[in-house]
Amino acid sequence: MKHRTISAIKVLNSVVSKKLKELPSGFSPFKKKLSLDQAITRFFFSRYELVVANDSADKAVSYKTRHKVYCEEMKFEQENPQAIEKDKFDDRAINCYIKHLPTGECAGTIRLVLPTEQGLLLPLEEKCSDAINDDGLLPSNLEPDSVCEISRLAIPREFRERQLRTSVFKLNKTPSKLRGRTKSSSMEQLPYLSVALYLMALSLCLKLDIKHAYVLMEPKLARRLRSFGINFTSVGDEVEFNGKRVPYRISASKLVDSLTKPLNGFYREIDNELQKVADTISVPKAPARNNVLKIAKAA
Repeated sequence: MKHRTISAIKVLNSVVSKKLKELPSGFSPFKKKLSLDQAITRFFFSRYELVVANDSADKAVSYKTRHKVYCEEMKFEQENPQAIEKDKFDDRAINCYIKHLPTGECAGTIRLVLPTEQGLLLPLEEKCSDAINDDGLLPSNLEPDSVCEISRLAIPREFRERQLRTSVFKLNKTPSKLRGRTKSSSMEQLPYLSVALYLMALSLCLKLDIKHAYVLMEPKLARRLRSFGINFTSVGDEVEFNGKRVPYRISASKLVDSLTKPLNGFYREIDNELQKVADTISVPKAPARNNVLKIAKAA
């Protein structure tokens, strides 16, 4: 009896070994655990797509989204029959947005305003230059090609609510090293649409060799982003502009080093996606800059 059992086990092992050898190379019957940055990246790109608005149709998507948020929902600007929110700065701006893949809807938009020639002011400086009390920090006192302004961040209400409801990680599955952190820096509360839009804008800054990006934003949003390593630094006093706002700037070149580790992989994937369309990104004509962004492809 013992001999027959041993023989049966040997036969079973032989059959199992043969079947395993027939499986595709690299196949594992055990699900590989994702790292935090892999989980964030997979979560986001399974649902969303990055779009740089080069043509009039894509630009209209950004303008209509801004009208929906700034005019209809927030009442910051007057509504208009065209349902488009656009200003003079868009003539020297690169607009970007995030497309929600299941519906095709715009989940959020942002723009980079470029001071395309000496003497042109960024929106922040034109509207509240008195808030910046150090002349050395005024964008107009720096080389035009070295600065831009990130502005017109707009996420429609349904996607703001989705962002609040959806957790990239479930609390009971979050690695123990994150559980002890405060709520403000918890990855379960990652504002992934806002973060993706700013990382998208900052990736474009690096591709344009822009040293400093300025932004006028709510202090609480700046603190929220800083908890993830997106370090906007205050350069002036608080002003009243559609609520309490503070002028900030960030060094795009230092961004990757300052990001929290879980966002590093997410940023790299955003940067890789933009690299794929780098040669087609149109930018306003400016001194010492071509009207089409030319970037060497990564080796």
